[in-house]
Amino acid sequence: MRIQLPLALLAVLPIAACVDSEQPVDDLDEVQAEIEKENGGYTTTDDLAAFGAEGLYAAAAIEGDTAVVDELERDPTIIAMGGAAGVEAHDLILVWGQLPADPTSAARDWSGELRLSRGAMVVRRRIAFEAATDRVMPRTSRDLIEFRSVTRPASDGLVLRVFDPSPADADPIRLTYTSADRSRTHTIELRRLADGPVVVDAGEGDRLIAAGRRRNDACRHGAMRGRWHALAPNAGVYLGIVANAAGEPIGHVRGIYGQRRNGDSVLFGKFIARDGRFTGILDGHFNNGRFEARWLDRAGDHGVVHGAYFEGATLRAGGFVARWAETSCDAN
Repeated sequence: MRIQLPLALLAVLPIAACVDSEQPVDDLDEVQAEIEKENGGYTTTDDLAAFGAEGLYAAAAIEGDTAVVDELERDPTIIAMGGAAGVEAHDLILVWGQLPADPTSAARDWSGELRLSRGAMVVRRRIAFEAATDRVMPRTSRDLIEFRSVTRPASDGLVLRVFDPSPADADPIRLTYTSADRSRTHTIELRRLADGPVVVDAGEGDRLIAAGRRRNDACRHGAMRGRWHALAPNAGVYLGIVANAAGEPIGHVRGIYGQRRNGDSVLFGKFIARDGRFTGILDGHFNNGRFEARWLDRAGDHGVVHGAYFEGATLRAGGFVARWAETSCDAN
């Protein structure tokens, strides 16, 4: 999976020793050839930053994110929850809007609130919020986030940390979105996140997606999100941003998916740190809007990735949201 770069581009790229720049592919024939190979042809070598494909990532226009200073982060009760035995915390990413993106869709006003059935939550980052239409309102309650958000044609989102003071309770903790006019309500049980991203159909191509996991400071975990480009039915490429548990971008991912000659629907990929250092190979399967992959490092199995995808016919149209974690996250 190595595409020769134009000489003009090579002339402006930094020279790096022992770097193998594996460029994303955009050709169906090449995807079909690569998926027959071990690990989809990906290697464990270091790469250039963003795989040397900054232009492609710019063209994909993956929604940007910014840090949030939540006034309740220093709330004494929330601080106490963060260090109390028996309190369970979740790191999660919540995305809403058109998935896959539809440039012909009408704008949708998602303004409203997110409310927990118990406990508290802190906003860590905003995703794709625009100054003219979107904002997180001043926090008034530990279990409530009020916000303004209008999407067209893609999506907005938030990265949250949620604290459950009684995880053993028979009644599971729930996060409920309610529109400002109270006409739409969608509820997600956070325990369902253990099985992978939760996707709620909000009608007319709009969806509400949550992905995350129980917080564990002893291991690395986080989220991935980006574009999912179908070159043919059930065959194509993807690329995206890798974030840590707090939602901070820490690297890039890209890969291929398709059906092998033996009928297996396989997915491969590679993710790297922001400076191009190798982090992992993805080796998995996809089906009906979901994918799951092993995370392999140079020593072998290292973790897992679970995601939801939405195929798009152009680079900017499709999308995916996923969570990643080291295997040890479930052992600690």
